[in-house]
Amino acid sequence: MRGDTRNRILVTSLLLFNEHGEPHTSTNDIADEVDISPGNLHYHFRKKSQIVDALLEEFRADARRVLAPPQVDAVTIDDFWMFLHLLLECTASYRFLFRDLETLAESYPGVARALGHFAKGLAAMFELYLRGLSANGLLAMGDDDAPIIARNLAVIALFSDRFDTLTGKTGSADDSALRIAGSILNALKPFAADSESAYIDDLAAHYGR
Repeated sequence: MRGDTRNRILVTSLLLFNEHGEPHTSTNDIADEVDISPGNLHYHFRKKSQIVDALLEEFRADARRVLAPPQVDAVTIDDFWMFLHLLLECTASYRFLFRDLETLAESYPGVARALGHFAKGLAAMFELYLRGLSANGLLAMGDDDAPIIARNLAVIALFSDRFDTLTGKTGSADDSALRIAGSILNALKPFAADSESAYIDDLAAHYGR
């Protein structure tokens, strides 16, 4: 994002939405944080919904990069690990979308559509990786297992943060991303081929339990 006023508004809005939630952030809050007048903000975005729409477009662009399909015939555990990092960087950057999903979907139908497409694409991506890792002898997983485990991994990736909030386990976006990465890698451990078991175990241990 360039350093002009419009993009300063978007960057600041994203930070405030992620910290406080979109419902609890007003356009006046955003204007104060950017250090501009409400009228100046109104010049760029007449309504808060336009800010949300602009951030949603940024999310869609980032999501397309995350969901780029792997080369299945050559996929490795390191490829999966890199995909996991890109995914968690993306979801952490737009944390407010997943935390306030129901409220946002009610107010902004485009959010529900975008996140629905993302969730389906993410489950499909996990399945591609699982099938590729299995075909290359790195996981021991049946064809019938792959879609089920892929769905479970997508649920962990998208909704673990909300579960942690409900159970009183709070922390920063980075803390949440580490817990999610550890949970996903631990979910793969029972399917690891003998040659990869120790490596996956080491990766999972790196992120804690």
